[in-house]
Amino acid sequence: FYALEILAQEFHKWSHMTKKEVPSWVNSLMDIGLTIGRVPHAQHHIAPYDGNYCIVSGLCNKSLDESGFFRRLEHIVYNLNGIESNA
Repeated sequence: FYALEILAQEFHKWSHMTKKEVPSWVNSLMDIGLTIGRVPHAQHHIAPYDGNYCIVSGLCNKSLDESGFFRRLEHIVYNLNGIESNA
């Protein structure tokens, strides 16, 4: 389990790096859509920062964004700790 978590963070890190900065096999995984690509992930960092939260493959982004899943989750967190989301 821990290895998968570390690998997920690596895929996220690589989505912030140029093609020349990552191993060629990582670029191949991005090109076929198995891991999150640079352009789709960059949408997560554009205001109003309210979508594209999936950092491994992005396959669930559309359905989670359209369903309002993360908006509801942010409200739950706010109700628990009183800290408002940055989005």
